Amino acid sequence: MKLLRTLSVMTVAMAFAFPAVADRVINADVVVVGAGASGTVAAASAQEAGLKTVLLEKNAFAGGAGNFMEGSFAVESFMQKKAGVKLTKLEEFNRMGEYHHWRINAPLVKRFIDESPETIQWVWDHGVHWKEVKSVWAGNKNLTWHIYPKAGSLPAAMVQTFEKHGGRLLLQTPGKKLLMKDGRASGVEAEDLKTHEKVTVNAKYVLLATGGYNFNPKLVKEFTGQDLVPSGAPGRTGDGIEMAFSAGAVGDNMGPMMINGAFNPLPGEAICNGPNKELRAIFRQSQLYLDGAGNRFFNEQLTLDWPVASNAILRAGEWTYILFDNAFVKELGTKGKGYLNPCGNFIQRHQVAKELPRMIQNGVKRGDVFEGATLEEVAKKAGLNPSNVKRAAADMTKFAKSGKDTQFGKDRYYIRAVSQGPYYILKGKLHTLTSLNGVKVTENLQVVDKNEKVIPGLYALGHDAGGVYGDSYDLRVGEGTASSFAINSARIAVKNILSQEKKL
Repeated sequence: MKLLRTLSVMTVAMAFAFPAVADRVINADVVVVGAGASGTVAAASAQEAGLKTVLLEKNAFAGGAGNFMEGSFAVESFMQKKAGVKLTKLEEFNRMGEYHHWRINAPLVKRFIDESPETIQWVWDHGVHWKEVKSVWAGNKNLTWHIYPKAGSLPAAMVQTFEKHGGRLLLQTPGKKLLMKDGRASGVEAEDLKTHEKVTVNAKYVLLATGGYNFNPKLVKEFTGQDLVPSGAPGRTGDGIEMAFSAGAVGDNMGPMMINGAFNPLPGEAICNGPNKELRAIFRQSQLYLDGAGNRFFNEQLTLDWPVASNAILRAGEWTYILFDNAFVKELGTKGKGYLNPCGNFIQRHQVAKELPRMIQNGVKRGDVFEGATLEEVAKKAGLNPSNVKRAAADMTKFAKSGKDTQFGKDRYYIRAVSQGPYYILKGKLHTLTSLNGVKVTENLQVVDKNEKVIPGLYALGHDAGGVYGDSYDLRVGEGTASSFAINSARIAVKNILSQEKKL
């Protein structure tokens, strides 16, 4: 009996010392899962329209991959009209369809393109003033890339609008479970990572905007066959897609990734926006690429069209290599010459490489750059077959002298001899910016099941939605498509919700 009394006292004491974590319940009209580009635009649009909205975000900050966006696609925008761009929405729709071999949700893509010019104006009206409309392709008159004033400006403005109108943003609160009632989405069960509280958000409409599955190694390996380096905002592990699957959703051509070429794998650096951008930009200069055996394997001119080049590099194995000589390093550092190609919006064409020699030596110390007085020495250091490397260098030097690449037909603008030591080999691995397709949706972003039946109240936005891409990102015909689809899909979904509310 004494023992029982002692245990009872201890139990009560422990209850006071470790109080039970209470669940939180929030009632809303709309809950948006993910505060990236699509999520913040959706939340701002819904709250601004008078719908009580809760925005959930896994990370400790809002913006997600939207914090890395350089520009967004549109056709027939006010900026394009001012610039004299003649491309029409219908022409662009057919260009995109052809690029993707019509493996797209045509009504969805058409709706997205039709909405795009209005969205450019809407973004401007919300305080994000585009810098310019441009193209990375020299001589291209179809300018579709609308450049943001700075990276991260869009989600920051959207959060400000959302909170100004009374919206509720919960950071470090990932959505864990989709709630369903009578066959309809009815909310989301989340967790506050700071307090470990369960947070239940009851809502009539659930918008999944978790950014795809780029940071889910298992899914990436399953769909691509390789371990790829994810770039950009962390946390995009397929949460929204898994929630949609739990309600009966199906994938729509899931598998294609936005593989943005090979780069040396440096933590925290995406494309060429990090402290080593002058070194990473070498991967975009259309120089001599080698596979793991030291053989040239494709026309490097394609590296500017990185979605296409990535397909070739993917076939070559886990690692890829670039061979160049000291003469090329000097050329990049010479005023009036500089880089042959831009790298994103961070390295411009003809920009002088002021820090490149120092960065090369830092890379030698890290082990992702190899240096040798001879081709044989640099090949051995990189673990490549010296005979193959020497043959590839000799071929490229011959092409440089004749001005003609007789192997793959690379334009003479990009051909450089590899004949003046010291020689360098830069080692890189394919990077991914995002997964491209998610679950099947209608043209209004409503999630559907295997029978094409709408799952009421459930929407998938941005990279949680499928049907926009064939096998590659469409950089060649629609610069800025991914970020643009994110923000346009958000506005389309909210418009559909508002139209449904009017019917009630």
